Amino acid sequence: MYSYADLEGLLKPGKVRLNESMARHTTFRVGGRADALCLPETRYDLLEVIGWASLRGIPWLLIGNGSNVIFDDEGFRGIVIKIRGSNPANDTLWHLNKDHDLIHAGAGVSLARLAWFSAAYGMSGLEFGSGIPGVVGGSIRGNAGAHNCELSQSIESIELLIPPNTITTISAADVHFSYRHTDIDPNAIITGAVFRLIPEEPELIRDRITSFTEYRKQTQPSADQSAGCMFKNPSGDSAGRLIDLAGCKGWHVGGVKVSEQHANFLVNSGEANTADTHRLIDKVRDRVLIEMGIELELEVRILSPEVA
Repeated sequence: MYSYADLEGLLKPGKVRLNESMARHTTFRVGGRADALCLPETRYDLLEVIGWASLRGIPWLLIGNGSNVIFDDEGFRGIVIKIRGSNPANDTLWHLNKDHDLIHAGAGVSLARLAWFSAAYGMSGLEFGSGIPGVVGGSIRGNAGAHNCELSQSIESIELLIPPNTITTISAADVHFSYRHTDIDPNAIITGAVFRLIPEEPELIRDRITSFTEYRKQTQPSADQSAGCMFKNPSGDSAGRLIDLAGCKGWHVGGVKVSEQHANFLVNSGEANTADTHRLIDKVRDRVLIEMGIELELEVRILSPEVA
């Protein structure tokens, strides 16, 4: 027998939370309770939690900032491991430093912080990330992008933890990157990455970041009421354009609504739940298929209570 309370001896005080609401840890603000939430700070912490869970056959799931993911109303039966740091620090999962034309970043560093850090040193290539509400680890796995740029264009190498205890580094050249996807082993955990950037005047880089940030504010809903783009863009087209043309803007089910700013975003009015979200997603997909002849594919990951 085991008790989730035993996890509290593995991490610092306050870094293990039992029966924790996942609505507090995702940008869409819905979802039931996980049996346990762990907030590791180092690779050693991560190994400890995964080792504990694996020994007992307990499912575990990794998230970063909580964007691009929606938990079920029934929560998650197992351990959710969240890697997200607010202030970069050496020897943590959110370290951040410069080495010549390389930027080293931990998996828990937000893309916005990474973009501004790089700009301060006159290193260009990550400005587009300033408007993406994700962290390095999850954003690499999904090859996040915006403004016709993708992370894959700047990645030099990726550090992985392969359970139960193998840590290795792979070259970006050995990874197949495609639209919102990589072929990195799904069982491997991204713990950090190295980015090779291009020297440029810091002021010019900062101006681009500001421009991208303002564009996002004007064209997309707030990051703390959506999960990000709900659907992948079909080849050669825009999911938002198709949803708009199909007449779905403003549609709502319960507390979930198709954004009137950008149709590829569902927004939470504050009263949303996952069941309503499922129903609205199905309504939009069916309408687009009927009106436009295109079947939309989800970009956001919707989790069941038993997903491992």
